Amino acid sequence: MEDMKKLDPATHAWLEQMAPNTWVKAYFSTFPKCDLLLNNTCEVFNKYILEARELPILSMIQRIMGQLMTRFYNKQKELSEKWPGPVCPKIRKKLLKNSEFANMCFVQPAGVCIFQVQSRGFDYIVDIGNKTCDCRRWDLTGIPCNHAIACLRHERIPAEDMLPSCYSTETYSNVYAFNIMPCRDKTMWEKMNGPPVQPPVYEKKVGRPAKSRRKQPTEVQGRARPKLSKHGVIITCSWCKGENHKCWLCP
Repeated sequence: MEDMKKLDPATHAWLEQMAPNTWVKAYFSTFPKCDLLLNNTCEVFNKYILEARELPILSMIQRIMGQLMTRFYNKQKELSEKWPGPVCPKIRKKLLKNSEFANMCFVQPAGVCIFQVQSRGFDYIVDIGNKTCDCRRWDLTGIPCNHAIACLRHERIPAEDMLPSCYSTETYSNVYAFNIMPCRDKTMWEKMNGPPVQPPVYEKKVGRPAKSRRKQPTEVQGRARPKLSKHGVIITCSWCKGENHKCWLCP
């Protein structure tokens, strides 16, 4: 943070106003079993309903319902045909990758469920009883890290047995177990004698509608796409190592 403050005081002041658990991995909660700070789930769902969002309200709901019906059916079929075993495929791949790195770990037992693991010149304390490790990968994701897998091998415990239930195919099956029932035709809907649903009033705006996003003042239009300028970057001379001038303008 001190280096950031010297480099860009405005960015440092902006980050100081935010809680550390919203952007620093060291302060993340271990409850959700996720070590990522992304909004990809929202972005993927918005892309999934992009065409439906342009429709009227009833047509939009019916389109989204049809997409979810197809998705639930495909997930049920995929689980029954392509997912053998008790663990989801992506989690199994991560376990196998961590198992390869566990070959370079040296384990020293310190007590019941407590181990000291040496890996690449660092020492880590692993508690397989509480499922914690000093690297915090096991704490945040619930997937045993390479240090934990090395300790589990020492105790002859399969790494898959230490996974939380959220990574099991049984939990995945329970999520997509129910079906979204289709609706009857509009002519068979029950009359509720409510106010009719009308589309919003169309207001024509002045000018051509914007299609491109608003660019930042520091963005420069390149040949293929916009690019960031060197705004705020301190230029260093390659000859005298001085600042704010180039080598061909060096005094």
